[in-house]
Amino acid sequence: MNIVRKTMLVVGLCLASLTAKADTAVGLFVGEPFWGLEFKHNDIRFNLSLDDQFGLGANKSFQVSNTPLYLFVGGQYIDRNTHYMAVTSGIGAELRVKPMGFYIDVGPNLYLDEMQFELEAKAGLRVYF
Repeated sequence: MNIVRKTMLVVGLCLASLTAKADTAVGLFVGEPFWGLEFKHNDIRFNLSLDDQFGLGANKSFQVSNTPLYLFVGGQYIDRNTHYMAVTSGIGAELRVKPMGFYIDVGPNLYLDEMQFELEAKAGLRVYF
């Protein structure tokens, strides 16, 4: 999937959510195993890689009461010469200064094709609308 299609997919998701009254954001992130665009709607996040190989992820976050911390669980698919599917989980924190949010995530991901854990982290910046 080329970068134009990836970008169109994320823009389409963003436009579809504009009619909903919700906590919606778009941003960029860097980290392992890929870097790219993020779309967040309430507590659901979608990640799309912008590097030279395809990557796609989604997860649901669970806010830790009255703190900037959250837990998350989800999955990701990464095409790195072979196909990798992983169950993702971890902990994160977000500092929000409207309309921006800076976040960092860290957690062990279980790669199902190899049945091994890898500790991965990412950081990103979102714009809420």
